[in-house]
Amino acid sequence: MYYYVYDEFIQDPRFERDLALIETRVTDLGIAGKIARLALFRDPKELIRDEIRKGAKTIVAVGNDVTLRRVIDAVGDTGAVIGTIPLGKDNLMLSDILGIPVGVEACDILSARIIEQLDTGEVNGRRFLHTVSAPQVSQLEVQVERTYKLKAYKKCSLEVRNLAIADEDVRAANPVDGKLECVLRTLAKGLFRKNKYNVSIVPAKEFHVTLSEIVKCQADGEEFESNELRFKIIPKALKVITGKGRKF
Repeated sequence: MYYYVYDEFIQDPRFERDLALIETRVTDLGIAGKIARLALFRDPKELIRDEIRKGAKTIVAVGNDVTLRRVIDAVGDTGAVIGTIPLGKDNLMLSDILGIPVGVEACDILSARIIEQLDTGEVNGRRFLHTVSAPQVSQLEVQVERTYKLKAYKKCSLEVRNLAIADEDVRAANPVDGKLECVLRTLAKGLFRKNKYNVSIVPAKEFHVTLSEIVKCQADGEEFESNELRFKIIPKALKVITGKGRKF
């Protein structure tokens, strides 16, 4: 049984045609199901958990990365399969990494049901699939699995990655290796006024990060504030439908 979770923003009239095509296609594919339309005053966790108790086996986030993260939080350890149908133009990095196209074409990916068991990260009790970042930190200390510490005494940025593509100075983060990656970048002035960065990459199962002040962080695009971050990996925590073009 499929349960489709429509984010509030896709209920705008500009998405009306997309939703009509999607609903027709999932019916044609034999994967139609109950629809929940989120609103600011409705708790998606309670809605989703209730449907899982009633027998829903696949929960589909229809929206963007924020929608998907909310579904991930709600599904938790229930064992339900997670799918996504991306819509819009913003906050679609996760669906791209998972190999899911935007719009009605995602329905065929759902129907094919290529399921991967992915690790998730947890920070201060909230789960994340992609990355937690703190782009502006004055000083910090990272305790790595109670074995050693890393310290930064000047301005730096912090990323803790579970599922991420490679960039120019950091390799891809693999969501099936049982580890998170802590990435610290500190500014190192280069020649001819070009700024360069010193990059430290540490893989581990747990991190405890103490920040010099309360800073704004993001977990899979959702903002929160803290001066202390406790991370751990949860291996093979999620069953996620992916496309053939996934980037891990």
